Amino acid sequence: MIHSSDIVSKALLQSLIEGPLLLDDLPEGAAFPSDSLVAPKEATPLNLEQKLGYLYEDALAVILESTPRYDPLERGIQIRREAGHTLGELDFLVRDLTSGRLIHLELAVKFYLAVETESGFLLPGPDARDNYFRKLDKLRSHQLILVDKFRDLLPEKFRDEEIVAQQLVQGCIFNHVNASRPVEAKFLNPKGRRGKWLHAEECADYFGENALLEIVPKPLWPVPLEIMEGVQLEKWKVDDGMDRCVMVRSDVENLPYFIAPNGYPLNTHDSRAQ
Repeated sequence: MIHSSDIVSKALLQSLIEGPLLLDDLPEGAAFPSDSLVAPKEATPLNLEQKLGYLYEDALAVILESTPRYDPLERGIQIRREAGHTLGELDFLVRDLTSGRLIHLELAVKFYLAVETESGFLLPGPDARDNYFRKLDKLRSHQLILVDKFRDLLPEKFRDEEIVAQQLVQGCIFNHVNASRPVEAKFLNPKGRRGKWLHAEECADYFGENALLEIVPKPLWPVPLEIMEGVQLEKWKVDDGMDRCVMVRSDVENLPYFIAPNGYPLNTHDSRAQ
């Protein structure tokens, strides 16, 4: 990266509060009101040298601590039936001091590239082994119902309290540049972030050989472009090779783009993508 960690951390924290949600309310857990969060007044550096999911959890932990409305009680509660056998984990347990409610809050940041087929849309992630429908099923059938299924395994001080499950999922959906129509899928927020994607071999024709493209580093993937204004990024040339999905900022249109390897989504995986 060619910018300071303070700038990136500030943008990430701001995006957690202001960025649109990827998911609407689910039957198992309503969308958490991220606009009720308050950013810390002092600069708070984050560890950018970790996976995006862990970085995002750290960012939310910082914001919860600085928000008067919430009392963050626990993070990463392991649900275990017996030693060495973990059944699941609660991302956050938070007290809403306005209502007094105890909230089990699940957090995720996800990105999906819409692949149009004759039978409908596929929604794989940058690592094509991940996909929207699998993540949605995991949220609904496992993560958001952990408290209901295993209340007797919670820390004893919380077992008799009513606990409400909520989810905070941010990210972006990318339609192919030649898509016949925008992707639609159940529970996607219609006002969520949208971008475009294309294969590397399509870049020269789509952008033009002299287009200004800048690589968006992974810690900034969740950040809307308007929040990133003024952040200096590394340049990317349309004829540069690649073996993984790369997010870029372009002077063609004020949208994030994913440039995917030519074989995507077949046989494409990248352990660094999420």
